[in-house]
Amino acid sequence: MSQTKASYWRYWGKAKPHGSGSAWHLLPYHALDVAALMDCLLAQRKTWLNNLASKLGWSVGQLHDALVFFAALHDLGKFARAFQCLFDHHSPDLVPIVQSKRYDHRHDTLGLLLWLDVLRDRVPESVLQDAASDSWDIFFKIVCGHHGHPPVDDLPFGAADDYFCAEDMDAALAFILDVAGFLLASSLPAFNSTQEEILKEASWALAGLMVQADWLGSNQDFFPYHDRAGSLEEYWRMTALPAAAHALVASGTIEKQLQPYVQNEAIQAVFPSLKQPQLTPLQQYAATVPLATGPQLFMLEDVTGAGKTEAALILAHRLMAAGLGDGLYFALPTMATANQMYKRVGEVYRSFYQKGERPSVVLAHASRHLIDAFRQSVSPKDVAYSLDESTASMVCNAWLADSSKKALLADVGVGSIDQALLAILPVRHQSLRQLGLANKVLIGDEIHAYDDYVYTLLCRLLENQARQGASVILLSATLPSTMREGLANAYRRGLKLPAIELLSHLPYPLISHIHQTAHTQPCDTRQEVKRRVKVQFLNDEASVIALIAAKASSGECVCWIRNTVEDARRAFSALETIVDKGHLHLFHSRFAMGHRLDIENSVLDIFGKKSTAEQRCGQVLIGTQVLQESLDIDVSNMISDLAPTDLLIQRAGRLQRHVRKVNGDLNPQGSEGREPPVLYIYGPEPSQKPEANWYAAVFPKGQFVYPNTGQLWLTQQALLQAGCIVSPGEMAEPGAVRQLVEAVYSEEAQIPEALEKATLECMGVAKSEISMAKFNALDLPKGYCRQSSERWAEERNVPTRLGDETQTVYLLCVAVEGLQPLYSSETDFPWEMSALRVDSKKLSHLSPQWKQRFAADLDALSAHAPDKYAVLLPLIAEQGELIGEVQDKGGKVISVRYSQHLGLLM
Repeated sequence: MSQTKASYWRYWGKAKPHGSGSAWHLLPYHALDVAALMDCLLAQRKTWLNNLASKLGWSVGQLHDALVFFAALHDLGKFARAFQCLFDHHSPDLVPIVQSKRYDHRHDTLGLLLWLDVLRDRVPESVLQDAASDSWDIFFKIVCGHHGHPPVDDLPFGAADDYFCAEDMDAALAFILDVAGFLLASSLPAFNSTQEEILKEASWALAGLMVQADWLGSNQDFFPYHDRAGSLEEYWRMTALPAAAHALVASGTIEKQLQPYVQNEAIQAVFPSLKQPQLTPLQQYAATVPLATGPQLFMLEDVTGAGKTEAALILAHRLMAAGLGDGLYFALPTMATANQMYKRVGEVYRSFYQKGERPSVVLAHASRHLIDAFRQSVSPKDVAYSLDESTASMVCNAWLADSSKKALLADVGVGSIDQALLAILPVRHQSLRQLGLANKVLIGDEIHAYDDYVYTLLCRLLENQARQGASVILLSATLPSTMREGLANAYRRGLKLPAIELLSHLPYPLISHIHQTAHTQPCDTRQEVKRRVKVQFLNDEASVIALIAAKASSGECVCWIRNTVEDARRAFSALETIVDKGHLHLFHSRFAMGHRLDIENSVLDIFGKKSTAEQRCGQVLIGTQVLQESLDIDVSNMISDLAPTDLLIQRAGRLQRHVRKVNGDLNPQGSEGREPPVLYIYGPEPSQKPEANWYAAVFPKGQFVYPNTGQLWLTQQALLQAGCIVSPGEMAEPGAVRQLVEAVYSEEAQIPEALEKATLECMGVAKSEISMAKFNALDLPKGYCRQSSERWAEERNVPTRLGDETQTVYLLCVAVEGLQPLYSSETDFPWEMSALRVDSKKLSHLSPQWKQRFAADLDALSAHAPDKYAVLLPLIAEQGELIGEVQDKGGKVISVRYSQHLGLLM
């Protein structure tokens, strides 16, 4: 029979076109469009394909043909008459509707059902050897999972003939045989059990490749609809392959040529503003350490200001140039730190690639579209794909920029750790993220900042990166020995190597290099960041207020980091009548996003590296943990509420961070002119026999932020005994950073009896978090299938972090034309800029009175809100404040106030 008369031409694959043209795109054509994308994508990943073929014991040609062939079968479920009934076409050219075939399961799952129930027993040996074996099911789960999650394969919903007519099954088989005729050079060999395990490991990235191929292959801009039967092979050669090549270029996902690593040139590129950069010892190590031949993990522990970021970039360039990656992803603990790093990486990333290349750099977090630098980097969709090197800056392809799910496919990414953790959680399109990380150097910053849940997920991510042959660089001020050893062994598990023991009493700064063997070595740090910070304790708020007032009145700048928003506000209110107007600033997380970004920019202007003596004079900053986590600020005086030792060390890093003259002006070529730094710590009276409420009596709300009072007591005792923080310090030196950390986190630390209960409760919570992380994380060795997690069936996303459930709130104000987002001026994103997140227990929904009062306006506005589950909170002006009414989760009516200077008060 002529191929143009084949039964498979009577099935549509895509319908509802944009603009004029054919009303549908025939299923065989769409199948070949996607297969052509797979062909082109594999051509971009030759090294990866070669390595996988070598592991499987196949030729590269066999593996390539298999992946392209199965990609052409990704939509076999659309042959189901149940699916064909979705398009009411009334055309004699397409199969007629059969009402008895109900479409109550997705076509991806129906495709797997058709294979398992019918086709595996009918495909001849000339196409697939031992087609009925479970080995080929792995391929079908990969390609049928092209909508972002594995297809259902436990078949609780019937048999193939409930969804397919006999004619449909015959058409699907005919299509398989005809495409095999030109996509397969020969019959594909059967698998053994060892090969199955290898394929399961690779199935996650292969599933991501399939999602990418389907996304691009479904884009009508690249693949116009064709509704007339023709020759499959001719369409493949003349239409599908050329269109796929164009789509790949247009999407920015073509392979970029890397710049060879030439030390002097590479180092200069990392320091673009310096003519002759002087490397720190850590950076010198990064530039010269012999690299291992395969995937490897570096852990760099050094003090703040030692140049860890630059060292990581130098190492990443070397790893990429050595063929151990073709891009990088910089993962940070918060969106704010990601925003800062995005600007830094944007200055240097192009130097990793050859001139004339146009690599994309993407900012990857939920609010990136609000960041001017990122929006300005996004290329127009019709941009020419060549760019004069002299005019190049940060560039991100529009296709990569339009969804956070695609973000990790960019050549270079900077974002939150959450985006990387999603690669190992059962969430939709996780395979796309895993694909993006498969060929990248992963850099994780501020690793010490994570709780047990995130740390456990991070270990699983490291294991997966090693399994995929990807290298990792982890940065930290300092790591407890148990955490360092856990990270090292997680990576070694991925390399299928036995666990190792790292000494607990290691020097600081420290470099750990983990691969087939494990090396740790001390590292010196630059003289400018070696320092001794005196520690002084204050035990009542009045003393803190008096200290701040005295320092500010003498023209010095001061910062007080508080452990809760409520405590920060109280301090701000107490200082309002003491500190000159315009010199007092409050920064925390409970501002609308627009106001928060405004305050962040103002804080950086006043306290940032480029600030002048005039700007800094007498300025006072009250804030919360957002100051320690995200901003490159430098204050002359620092007060902190008592917090765990590693956080106090981190906060002290914002104290006299840059070398300045006595008046506060920068003095980059000279020595520090200010008085020696002192970290004042506000907290409870020291006691060798504290009561159980020792910490809670001073910090009634802070006790819920840092509930492990045993660790807090150990922190206070260690600092009282040392009297200082010495960065980095010698091994046995009092106040040395490593000594302080191990004094709190070592298993030998002794805690007073009255505090044991709280500490044991925290240990129980930690174990629960670890268990939850292990339960939530994918069982990756099982391969891309539903059995890899019990949570695939859940509609709610699995979290990357634990904590109190939060609620998005959009703040609205009353304008002449009615309600509108509070932050509406000079922004393209008024809704997002007027949003904040609050504890959902405290703010669940509007009060009945408030809902009734604004019912008409809220009904009109709700359709425009980006988050349909958010609370729209109207605020009215009353006595100089904005007020509203809400209910908590228990139904209690609560009055709320909002101020541009204080944030949301409940």
